[in-house]
Amino acid sequence: MTVPRPAEWVPCRSYGSELEAHIAAAVLDAAGIPAVIRGNDIAGLFGAGFQLGSARGVLLLVPGPALAAARSVLARPRPPADEDDEPGPAARASA
Repeated sequence: MTVPRPAEWVPCRSYGSELEAHIAAAVLDAAGIPAVIRGNDIAGLFGAGFQLGSARGVLLLVPGPALAAARSVLARPRPPADEDDEPGPAARASA
């Protein structure tokens, strides 16, 4: 897919933190849908806007023609964890 010009990018969803927006962009990328994020108070890779809430929100933008597909991909429920997956530290501590 050819990367669209900036004027052709449209808002898909808004997130409370840059971290959430990056996860959604990665999900779309895995589905073959390009995405970019935009926010007024994003403060670098590990700044306050990355992990904490953003006062103005963070927009996830996609190419206009891919908007419906992007929303469909993001609306899919996540698959359950495999039983063979190793539990995280909190689960190991309580076992």
